[in-house]
Amino acid sequence: MRSLLLASTLLAVPGLALADPPQCALPSAPATAVSLPAPASAPAREADQNSPGQPPLISAEEIARVPALQRISSNGADLLDLGTEHGLRGVFARRGDVFQVFYITADGQAAVGGIMWSAAGKNLTRARVAPIDGVIPTVVVGTPGSSPPAARPVPASMPAPVPALKATETTTFGLAGDAKAPRLWVYIDPLCSFSVRAIDQLRPYVANGRVQIAVVPLSVLDPEDQGRSTLAAKAMLSLPPDQMIAAWEASKLTGPADPAAGTRLASNMAAAEAIGLRGTPTFVWRRADGSEGRFDGLPDNLETIIASMGG
Repeated sequence: MRSLLLASTLLAVPGLALADPPQCALPSAPATAVSLPAPASAPAREADQNSPGQPPLISAEEIARVPALQRISSNGADLLDLGTEHGLRGVFARRGDVFQVFYITADGQAAVGGIMWSAAGKNLTRARVAPIDGVIPTVVVGTPGSSPPAARPVPASMPAPVPALKATETTTFGLAGDAKAPRLWVYIDPLCSFSVRAIDQLRPYVANGRVQIAVVPLSVLDPEDQGRSTLAAKAMLSLPPDQMIAAWEASKLTGPADPAAGTRLASNMAAAEAIGLRGTPTFVWRRADGSEGRFDGLPDNLETIIASMGG
């Protein structure tokens, strides 16, 4: 969503996938406000509550008893009860044409906004919100700044992502390190703190000649930073490959974008969609035995990845 509903109520970093390595996650809906049936009148809200499969509304009395629910609803949002997953209560909040999903802690004092993923990689939030009219929680990756496509049903069987290396090699990227060293591809959002940390942690390996990094700029955080991720990604993609990473590290991404930068970013986003990318950073590499390696999120120990490459 371009306008996060009640962003000031978030008491944890938005966009993190629960139970996964830290990562700036792709939004689960188009990167603009999603139109929903407006709960403008009491009869409409009653119809919502009684629709087959529709999550029930949370009553005003219950909201008054739970501080986190009070915070979320304080600006006029309607709250739907999504049930409990792994000890956290899911709440779907909507106001007008924007919405957000929150998970409430057991003591009712805190709310975490975002998507819940199981340890097996299943999107648990998707199943909970799918019955709500007008909400199709699929990852939509397209040309940044363009109008979002109309919501479409989720196919019963989704096509498998293409091999990550094959798609990644078609992207526009920045390079740093010895060209003779094994290449590690890293999908990043320039404004994602976990992407920044990933590159910081890779510096010693680059300096020692153990790895060459190829950084693929994406725009993931636009819904949370009012489009600044797209501007920063375009600025990176306006530079020669050997200058992109240095300019990013020096926070020098303020210059005018090359006219072709938007096309390059759209191509990178298409590659991200093709491999089923969930967020940034995401690492892709070829192991020493020729097989493909991939890691989604910020790993606890990069040494394992570098060693698998023969670096």
